[in-house]
Amino acid sequence: MMLQDIQLICRIAVSIVLEAAPFLLFGSLLSAAVDRYADTERIASRIPQGALGRITVGLLGGMLMPICECGSVPLARRLLGKGIPPLSAVTYMLAAPVINPVVVLSTYVAFSGNFQMVAGRVFIVAGSAALTGWLCCGCLRAGWPADSNCSVSRPDVDHLHSHGAQSMSADGRNCRTVLDLLSSGASEFLEMGKYLVLGALASAAFKVFLPWQLVQVLAGSMSLSIVVLMLLAVLLCVCSEADAFVAASFVYVPPAAQLGFMALGAMVDLKLIGMYFGAFPKKMAWTLVIVPMVCVFGLTFLSGYLVR
Repeated sequence: MMLQDIQLICRIAVSIVLEAAPFLLFGSLLSAAVDRYADTERIASRIPQGALGRITVGLLGGMLMPICECGSVPLARRLLGKGIPPLSAVTYMLAAPVINPVVVLSTYVAFSGNFQMVAGRVFIVAGSAALTGWLCCGCLRAGWPADSNCSVSRPDVDHLHSHGAQSMSADGRNCRTVLDLLSSGASEFLEMGKYLVLGALASAAFKVFLPWQLVQVLAGSMSLSIVVLMLLAVLLCVCSEADAFVAASFVYVPPAAQLGFMALGAMVDLKLIGMYFGAFPKKMAWTLVIVPMVCVFGLTFLSGYLVR
C-alpha cells in the first residue's frame, strides 16, 4: 500500500465522517429530547393497534420528523426504549431517511424531474421498510427493555431531585435541564460515533481499491448491474440527501440499478451495519441487514420492466 493511498483513505474517511457527523449528532440530541420531553406513552396509545396502521405511522413519520440515516438509529433505539411499537419504530428508522421532503426533492432534482425515479425510490424503500419492520417484531417478542442499551443514566439528576431540586430557581433548573440534555445527547453521539468512524474507514478503503472498470463491464446485464450498484451503496456510505446525485452519475447502468443504489444505501451501508449490531440484538441486526437487501433486489429487478 502506497503512502498516497493511505493519505487518500484518510481524506475520504474524514470527509465521510464530517458529512455524516452533524446528522448523527442531530439524531442523538433528538433521541435525548424524546427521552426527556416526549410523552411517548401518550404517543404509543394513539398509534393504531393494527399492523397496517403502525406501518403507515412509521412510513409517514419521516414527513413530519425527517432525519438522515446517520441519526435514525439512535432515535429509533430511543423510541423502542420508550414504548413505541417496534413495527412503527423500525419502519420509521428505515423509511424516514428517504421518505421525507428533503430527499424527495433532491431525487427529483438529481434526475431532472423524472417522477418515475422519485416514485420508484419511495415505493421500494416503503416496501422494504414495512417488511423488515414486520419481521423485526418477531425478534422482539419478549418486549424491548426500557433501560436496555437505550437510556443514559443520569445520577446527577437523580441526586438533584433527591436533595430538594424544587428549591432551585427557574433559571437554575432550566440550565440544569439543558446541560443534562446535551450530556445525554453527547453520550449517545460518542457511543454510535465509533461505528461511524469504522464504517467510514472501511468505505474509504473500498473506494480507493475498488476497480471501477468492473462496474462498466457488468453494466450490460440488468441483474448484475443491480447487484454491483447495491454493493457500491453498501461500501460508499453516501448520505441519503446526496446519494441521488451520485446515482444519477452512473449513466451507463439501467435505471433499475440506480434505484437499487439509492434505495439500499439509505437502509444498509457499512456504517449502518456497525450501528445496527451496536444498538440492537444480534438477531434483529441480521434482519435489518439481510431483509432490505433481498427486498431491494427483488423490487428493483421488477421495476426494471416498468421504469425505462
